[in-house]
Amino acid sequence: MVAGTLKKDVITFWGLVFYAIMVISPAGPFAFTGASAMDYAGKTAPLTFLIGGLTLFLAVIAVYVYSGRISSAGGYYKFVEATFNNKYFSKSVGFYYLFVVLSSIIGSSILLGWFTWIGLETMIGYSLPFTYVIAISFVTPVIYLIVGYLSLNYSQKIAVTVGLIDLAFYLALSIAIIVKSPYNGIQYFNIMNSNDGLHGFFLGMIVGGFVAFSGYGSIVVLAEEAKMPSKSIKKAIITSLIIMISYDTFVIYANVAGAGPHLPAALEFFAPGLFVTKSYYGMDVTLAAFFVFLVSALISTVIFGNSAARDLFSLARDGILPPVFAKVHDRYGSPYIAVITVFVIAIIGIGFGLIPLVHYYGENYGMYYLLVINALVGSTFTLVYHIIINESLPFFMFKLKQLKPLIHIVGPTIASGIIGIAMYYSLTGLSYPLSLVYAIIPLLVILSLVIIYVMRNRSIRMDTFTTVKQ
Repeated sequence: MVAGTLKKDVITFWGLVFYAIMVISPAGPFAFTGASAMDYAGKTAPLTFLIGGLTLFLAVIAVYVYSGRISSAGGYYKFVEATFNNKYFSKSVGFYYLFVVLSSIIGSSILLGWFTWIGLETMIGYSLPFTYVIAISFVTPVIYLIVGYLSLNYSQKIAVTVGLIDLAFYLALSIAIIVKSPYNGIQYFNIMNSNDGLHGFFLGMIVGGFVAFSGYGSIVVLAEEAKMPSKSIKKAIITSLIIMISYDTFVIYANVAGAGPHLPAALEFFAPGLFVTKSYYGMDVTLAAFFVFLVSALISTVIFGNSAARDLFSLARDGILPPVFAKVHDRYGSPYIAVITVFVIAIIGIGFGLIPLVHYYGENYGMYYLLVINALVGSTFTLVYHIIINESLPFFMFKLKQLKPLIHIVGPTIASGIIGIAMYYSLTGLSYPLSLVYAIIPLLVILSLVIIYVMRNRSIRMDTFTTVKQ
């Protein structure tokens, strides 16, 4: 295997679909994904996921068009590069994506330990020793190191297996809750039943339903390893979104219809879906749902880590980072040095993040703040690069002389407006220590530009994709 060349035809169409599904997280709506929407929109939370998911297709237009023409491990930043051919602009987007996945790995690893700790204490009154909580937080990057080092085919098999189990389990549980609930009805799909009218509904849609599905784009960096990438990537994005929008809407409906007038109490519980499960089926079933969630959350993060390694690999292959990161394993075809690097950064991020926050804010709040800070950083960069991709598309299609204003300008721009609102509400009014993101995000942007500037005199690869099929 030549350094810098990933194995071809490793991941299939359904492998891509379930990779995206696992990154979106099938267990999420039963535990925490729907909580934000329920906070703002109340009982109309299912409708926020339905409309938010459908609105997301406006944001998918750009990714769909680009992925049908550009197949690169660089993913999003290669889309920008093909449009503007500016190394500072395009490579910065590559770093933004790297920041997204790294913050997700760090935050989700903390979530696994924190959620296990809080869950056991809340449900059965067992207080897990904090050293065990910390140990659990380091489990995710360790498993990622093993899985990521191996062929992508292993990740594909894991994603399909765990994804099917998650979907089947939580769909069955949701049906069981709906069957027993005396609170079923169409009132959950009436916008005017929102906690705060239209304002509450649309806010719930933006911070809940719209953001929940952002993991769909995790597969664009797998294009070099996918079978027939120009067709499979874009079709897998659409397929995974259709599945997850339908699934999440149904599961969130089961949560709110199961809770009925007790929804405020469910929101005070550490996971609304588990509150409802406990109400109807007791502790044994609730613990089973809790365990499935933990496994799903672990695998979701492990799978997503592959995307960071591909992005890091591509930046190194382009000459922005040391070439050692672009080495590919002879047997497994994985960018193994990039995988190891992502693992090391995750371990450092977890350790050095926990030490000061736990010291100053205690074990519970320290872990919680680190989790939320990483979530804010990751979601902000996710929204930023989506806006960049959306607004780059018209220039790309104009260059190809195929510009269609309604499809390539109006649709993506509406999506960018919604994304901008989501970013505003995510970052407004944060108090310390969450307000640290006001410094962290600009510093990371500056860091990416500094790295590109330092490497400016090296031979930097720029792909304009002028030979793509038009």
